[in-house]
Amino acid sequence: MALAIFILQLVVYIVAFPMYFLHFLGLWSWICKRWFPYFLSRFSVMYNTQMASRKQELFGHLQEFAGPSGKLSLLELGCGTGTNFKFYPPGCRVTCIDPNPNFERFLFKSLVESRHLQFERFVVAAGEDMREVADGSVDVVVCTLVLCSVRNPEQILREVHRVLRPRKMSSDNQWSAGKDEGPFSRLIRKSKDSPFVPVGLAGFVTVVSYGLYKLKYKRDEKVSIHLIHMRVAAQGFAVGAVTLGVLYSMYKDYIRPRFFNVSKK
Repeated sequence: MALAIFILQLVVYIVAFPMYFLHFLGLWSWICKRWFPYFLSRFSVMYNTQMASRKQELFGHLQEFAGPSGKLSLLELGCGTGTNFKFYPPGCRVTCIDPNPNFERFLFKSLVESRHLQFERFVVAAGEDMREVADGSVDVVVCTLVLCSVRNPEQILREVHRVLRPRKMSSDNQWSAGKDEGPFSRLIRKSKDSPFVPVGLAGFVTVVSYGLYKLKYKRDEKVSIHLIHMRVAAQGFAVGAVTLGVLYSMYKDYIRPRFFNVSKK
């Protein structure tokens, strides 16, 4: 076993050695910034195909946040190749921020395909330091696939709060503690999203309750054997419900949107 672990570690060291060596020479960061946009430009096509329906749902109400002028001022943090451009509302004024300057040429390619937008500027900066963006100057900040790979998410959120334009809520939309979602309402909502979870729990409880009820009639069977059978049946019901729930989620998130989009075309 020790020999196998040593061999695996040696293989990892050999594979990773070029990266460590390039990092030691100060070239690894340059190579990543240079070639990552090419990879992302290909990946974004597949990503948008899979996430089109979800992005339309998320970005479909952005126009509601437009300022007094009626035009929406949007800042995209970590814009990459402009993957989200085609989902923004018409007339939207877009400012892009990314620490990698090599994304700029890919952004303009995306803008050619998104002529409904009004492009403002591309700022080369990290999300933790957006000093080139004035306080309270944008209506919306979009940030996708970014916070999982940054050094200081808290600082980025502070910067996002700084650049967002303050909004006054109307009296009809003001939040109050009485309107907060209660435990029962939350349970109903989550049950609708994942219906097989409550089914699995209910089945588990039913099987256990029935097994305990029948226990007093098992005179000629050992209690331990009966409990083992009861546990296997209850766990089998729960695992079956979870499996069906996973299959249902895969169908809802991947299979149904794909066939729905094909039928629309």
